Amino acid sequence: MATVLDIATAAAQEIGVVAAGETLTADDGALALSSLNDLLDQWAAERLQIYTVTRSTWAIVSGTQNYTVGSGGDVNIAWPVYLEYVNYQDTAPTDTTEYQLSPLTEQAWSRVPIKTLESPQPTAYYYNPTYPLGTLSFWPVPTSATLQGVLGAPTAVAAFASLSTAVALPPGYRRMLIKNLAMDMASAFEREPSPGLVMDARESKAVVKRSNKRLMDMDIEVAALGQAAGGRHAYNITQGP
Repeated sequence: MATVLDIATAAAQEIGVVAAGETLTADDGALALSSLNDLLDQWAAERLQIYTVTRSTWAIVSGTQNYTVGSGGDVNIAWPVYLEYVNYQDTAPTDTTEYQLSPLTEQAWSRVPIKTLESPQPTAYYYNPTYPLGTLSFWPVPTSATLQGVLGAPTAVAAFASLSTAVALPPGYRRMLIKNLAMDMASAFEREPSPGLVMDARESKAVVKRSNKRLMDMDIEVAALGQAAGGRHAYNITQGP
């Protein structure tokens, strides 16, 4: 299994900083580690650079609308830039039942007239990515005492602790790390990336993004299923016109 040092050495070879069989100096290795972690930090904000979604659950407190999301928060996970989904499950039935919640955009949340409206179960949620803890709000405010929140958040690759850290990532990531780290290190070593390296860095990143693309359900506005102009019904894909 490759280590961070293997990735860093290969990247340095790409721009001619070291030759085959040579190793990085301690200072150059530290620079490579810092540059690699900077890349990972940037890619954490790019959804298609993230290959996994982590499912988390927590207890919903009756009458409590807002929950913090992030390290040390009510939902204790790495701070997410965005959420894939938020549901709730009811533990009262013999078989715990999970229900979907509708996401509210910034505009939709601003148009909710009574934000403190209460109901046994919520129907929607609003996520405000405040930092270092995001804020997740249920609406209406749930009053049932048997609910759990269910949250799915993309989990980015964590920063590497040292050059000796093993790199265990899906296919495509190693080449992407090497090529893009070489691009990032080039300016520090006053090297001009070759056109081939520029192309390889771009393509390796595109390959990873294509592999991380997920299927999505297609939504349609309910109004679109009503009557069309002239009194005719809108087209139904399962029934025809």
